[in-house]
Amino acid sequence: MEVLPLGKAPWSLLVELVKKQGYRNEGVLQTAEEGVDVAVLDLQSVIEKVNELYNTREIPYLVYKADPITFPTPNPTKYLITVNKNDLATAGALPYGITVTILLPPNSTRKSLIELQSNLSLTCREQHITILGGHTEITQSVKNPILSASMIGFVPPSYYIPRDPQVGDLIICSGWVGAEGTGILLSEAEDLFSNLLGKEGYQQGLSIGKALDISNQVIDCNRKWHDELHLVHDATEGGIVGALYECLAPKGFGSEVDSEKIPLAPVTKKLADILEVNPYKLISSGAVIFICNPSKADAIAAFLRGKNIPAEIIGEVTKRGNPIRVDKAPIQPPEADHLINGLKKIEQLKKGN
Repeated sequence: MEVLPLGKAPWSLLVELVKKQGYRNEGVLQTAEEGVDVAVLDLQSVIEKVNELYNTREIPYLVYKADPITFPTPNPTKYLITVNKNDLATAGALPYGITVTILLPPNSTRKSLIELQSNLSLTCREQHITILGGHTEITQSVKNPILSASMIGFVPPSYYIPRDPQVGDLIICSGWVGAEGTGILLSEAEDLFSNLLGKEGYQQGLSIGKALDISNQVIDCNRKWHDELHLVHDATEGGIVGALYECLAPKGFGSEVDSEKIPLAPVTKKLADILEVNPYKLISSGAVIFICNPSKADAIAAFLRGKNIPAEIIGEVTKRGNPIRVDKAPIQPPEADHLINGLKKIEQLKKGN
């Protein structure tokens, strides 16, 4: 098995990787290619595609996002695309193109890199996202593979979702909280959790951990109720509690939230009990917060449930200066994700402690 040398990936391998391009969007004049350092877009073609989705003739905003994958995941390339795509969607943006940096530790193999690139290309092809470029390097600076991406998307100004919560707005949580954390934790110890949760419970947890893409539901709601959406935010590191703080603290608003109404899958609750972690502080890609006009909250939640997505009104926004409260208790700024605690506990259980 061929081990890659330190430094930039060999030229012959770059040529092979570039062939795995995946999807080419309208308006791409120059995309990833060996020896080429930039991508070039024809914005007029981009505008036409975005305006077709939103049925408008506006010149769209460009929305930009960068995020890495550092936690262990069973499918890092798919997660990389999903978490970046989700963040674009919270602004109402249609994802368009991505650049990816792949940093591999010493002794990485040619086969492992080709597999990463193949999976990345497949995911982008499925989701109509163009790989615009990137960088691949084998370096002593990392012990495990690190994937980092920058993604661009576009949204017409009249469909851009602001971050403008109002007193009295209702808060909807859509999707299972702790979904991503559930998938990661279960994938770390199949035998252990197949026994503790049962094979059926284990498989249910893995399925929840794969359902992380919130972009379509957000864009569907935005097209239908744009004027009623005052803020949309996906729950990632720090879980739903961290997401609530990120939504409201920068604006100075408070909240009253009932944790009993937060969608929490039974398998995630059981897993959290076993590992002694707080499921509401567990990385939660797959869950999204909608803060909206109270007159439309029931309709939005019902619309999402009609798509087989768990969705509940979990609380409301209170006046400026009030604490952000869950179950009447003020919450603190986001701390280290409880996934870290869960991974440590798994190691203890494996050792029989």
